[in-house]
Amino acid sequence: MNSESGQRLSVEELKKLNQPSAPSLPATQPAGLTRQEWEDLLSMLSALYRLECGNSGRLEDLERHTEAHTALLREVSRRREPCPAQAQIEALARDVAQMRTELKQAGKKKEKRFCKWLDWLPDFDLTVVVKWIVLVLFIVAVLLGLGYGTATVISGIRNLLP
Repeated sequence: MNSESGQRLSVEELKKLNQPSAPSLPATQPAGLTRQEWEDLLSMLSALYRLECGNSGRLEDLERHTEAHTALLREVSRRREPCPAQAQIEALARDVAQMRTELKQAGKKKEKRFCKWLDWLPDFDLTVVVKWIVLVLFIVAVLLGLGYGTATVISGIRNLLP
């Protein structure tokens, strides 16, 4: 076999060249893990450590910002003076409530009747009165027609009888 420099080396010499010069792992390894698994585990632990170091600074910054916001909120809640806009909103709300009550009263019928039993009667307007007059005239005409017809029949019967 050839090396990088072009020399022919034996298999044993190649094995020695491929092994790392300083072992980074302890000499006593548990039987369950291989050297590659140990190296992967070590690289994962170092990545976690780097993440923890980077995020701890962010966490401290967030805690400082949270404390500052909490202090501002406490100060604002202590003041609690009504601002001009809030007073205007309350005045507008009162005006709107008053307008609603006035509109409800405007929509109601005015009390014209003075007796309770008159409430049972329906409200009459001109068309209803005209309809009642026409109905009464029709009934009178029918009754007059029946009366005339009855009188005619009775007089005819009297003429037939001696």
